[in-house]
Amino acid sequence: MILLKTLYRKILYILLWYVVYPNFWLLLLAPDIFFKPENILFLLTLVISYILGIIDTIIRPFSESIEEDWATNRLYSLIIVGLFLVNPVIVALSFYESRLIIANYLPAVDTPLLAVPGILILVIGGFFTITGRYQLKQFGQGILDVKDEQTLITTGIFRYIRHPIYAGGIIGVFGFYLAFRSLLILIFMTIAYFAIFRHRLLFEEKMMVESFGDEYKEYMKQTKRLFPFLY
Repeated sequence: MILLKTLYRKILYILLWYVVYPNFWLLLLAPDIFFKPENILFLLTLVISYILGIIDTIIRPFSESIEEDWATNRLYSLIIVGLFLVNPVIVALSFYESRLIIANYLPAVDTPLLAVPGILILVIGGFFTITGRYQLKQFGQGILDVKDEQTLITTGIFRYIRHPIYAGGIIGVFGFYLAFRSLLILIFMTIAYFAIFRHRLLFEEKMMVESFGDEYKEYMKQTKRLFPFLY
């Protein structure tokens, strides 16, 4: 019964998060993304972001109830829900920034030669997130707690960074808006996601130190938080 309930929640989550809500607003605010052939790279970027998100949702273990997701770090949950609600508007603004500002005043930036690396970076970000989620398995859900049977994972991608899921999110956001050939929205959203995820990971690291003690402190000395060799 619990597995069936979780499956229904995942299906509802995918339909709401990646199909109905964002595309309704994008069709309303920026229909040219979907219907003009010259915008095919914008549409491809959207589709790839949806596919990566759906894969992550399939892998991600859901808690037994929505209430549990709000049990820890409520501020983070509120911000994430807020971002979900305004995200289609931000994507539309990015599209119009590219078409109305970048194309007219920075034509050198308005090129597929920039969009293609953006898509590649988006996929790399998705790889980080999905790989981290897969390695965590049942411990990769949204609730911040440490199970009695949980062990500290320091292999695979966790050998190099402590928070690959958050790192993938930041990288993916940068790649997405680079593919949309925006500048102002790219800078703003990358900084915003970095600040949000940093708030979350600092909260998480404090919890991990309390649970794993010196073992996690030693792990922190050997790894970076988000980006190998940088931070």
